[in-house]
Amino acid sequence: MIGLSDRRGRSCVILPVLLLLFGLWGQADARSDETGQLSKYTAILTGDQVVPPVNTSAHGEVDFVIHHHIHSKDDSAAYTITLFQVNHLKEIDLRQAHAGQNGDKVVNGVLKQGILKRGDMSKGPMSKKDLNEFAQRSNDGDMYVLVTTVENPDGLLRGQVEPANMTFAPP
Repeated sequence: MIGLSDRRGRSCVILPVLLLLFGLWGQADARSDETGQLSKYTAILTGDQVVPPVNTSAHGEVDFVIHHHIHSKDDSAAYTITLFQVNHLKEIDLRQAHAGQNGDKVVNGVLKQGILKRGDMSKGPMSKKDLNEFAQRSNDGDMYVLVTTVENPDGLLRGQVEPANMTFAPP
């Protein structure tokens, strides 16, 4: 976790992804029998989406890029997290429920390392599911990211994971 200040002097936290999108493309080119497509999903994080809503100026975004392999179940998702004005971060979870509802964790502390793989879905209703199921549930509005802090253990920020209207084949 890297603490930074933006141009206006506000504190922000950025958790960088170690795997660049170009790295995913390079892997696909190197193994032509496993080429597939990349799908992008985004969760815009705000306090008013938490159940019950939280009045906060904190906000953020989580971006997922899922690499779908054609001939195997070895799908992976790289992600980035950007948080602004979040203090005393406790946990960032991926959960399953529609907007306005609280749901079960599907991965405990999911957003720590920058890569999600099939085996990472180990809790709740997504147990032993693959990232195609994650993508389908996200398309249906049934996945969300929850940011908790010491002061807000039930959630400071929340955002439904939604398609970013950008699906493309690697070059």
